[in-house]
Amino acid sequence: MSDNGSTRIRVILRWIQIKDNKEAAWDDEGEFRFRSKVTTNGQEHELEFPEQGYWAISDHPSRNKVEKIDKVLYDGEAGSDMVVELSGQELDKMSAADNLEDYRREYSGDPASWVGRHQPIDEGSEDPENLSDWRVCYDIELA
Repeated sequence: MSDNGSTRIRVILRWIQIKDNKEAAWDDEGEFRFRSKVTTNGQEHELEFPEQGYWAISDHPSRNKVEKIDKVLYDGEAGSDMVVELSGQELDKMSAADNLEDYRREYSGDPASWVGRHQPIDEGSEDPENLSDWRVCYDIELA
């Protein structure tokens, strides 16, 4: 808890994995940019990443994961609820960009109950971090 009695949390993106790079079969890699929005305590906190350019990511199983991102998406006071939203876009030069399925997860109650790793393998076949065309993993921790 902070000095004023409220709880501080940190949301850290650990890794992403692309299941569909939105490219033609002959094109092995897509060029991806991502956006996050964390809403809590009545405020929205948005980031775009990578900070410059894009990440070239394949959908081939041996090259489709960006690990050790360790990007802090939010670090601050927690309200009684929080929404974590992530979106990704595969950039195209000759046509409109392709969007990945949007990720959105809502938390409510005691922020201490949100703490832990949120990843595609911890809640069974309907896991919210296992989207149709990508997977996400992030930690929520007390700051």
